[in-house]
Amino acid sequence: MKTIKTIFLLITAILIGMVFSCKHNSSLKIIAHRGASGYTTENTLSAVKKAAEMNSDAVEVDIWRTADDSLIVFHDRNTARLTSDSLVIPKTTYKELRALELPNGSFIPTLREVLELLPSDMEIFIEIKCGGEEGEAGKVFPMLGEMLRGTGTLDQATVISFNTETLIASAENIPTVPIYWLTGKQQPTARIINTANNTGVDGINVHYSLVSAELINQAQNNNLEVYVWTVNDSEKATALLQKYHITGITTDYPNTIREAVKKE
Repeated sequence: MKTIKTIFLLITAILIGMVFSCKHNSSLKIIAHRGASGYTTENTLSAVKKAAEMNSDAVEVDIWRTADDSLIVFHDRNTARLTSDSLVIPKTTYKELRALELPNGSFIPTLREVLELLPSDMEIFIEIKCGGEEGEAGKVFPMLGEMLRGTGTLDQATVISFNTETLIASAENIPTVPIYWLTGKQQPTARIINTANNTGVDGINVHYSLVSAELINQAQNNNLEVYVWTVNDSEKATALLQKYHITGITTDYPNTIREAVKKE
């Protein structure tokens, strides 16, 4: 009789575990890296639209402050990689940047244009790239907070940065907006956790090569969520989900990774 009861309890535990596993995978956030950048020009309005069409949970964009105090969406400090000109964004006006043609006939958008395009049920991860710039070029507050409030997207936003001082400034200016520390540097797990705790972030956003059981366990012990970037391979995404409890995956191909998550 005890044997039958033990087997019953074991089967029940397995079934409960399966249910929770399904719930965990279904709640995983799929974040479109620079928009659905695997299909169209990164950090453009078309990339954001594509991400929404693919039912991404969130879109990630990069922002800089221009010489005329505009917040624009672009990844590099210099425009050479995507345009025929080599302009340094913090030293250039938005009018000059807007005149540049990106691949597929697109243009560099302002953050406001992206926020106004953002569906109400979609989150946005804003990576502040200019935190290390000198003077006004390195400051996006209080401008960013005012823009999020003005567009009604404050509750949809998350701020991410490699620069811890930028994250601290974000917490001071827009305290209700979550902040995550970005890192891709190989370093001891203890150092990652200490930096995160000392900065006061809600979690860490790491390159997938840094993910380990130790990192995940230590993050959980310190109430830190874990996001990973940039995962474009379905098998890699599946392997991560099988091994680790992560909150979200950033990818250039949100539809491909979404399918992998569904199968898992």
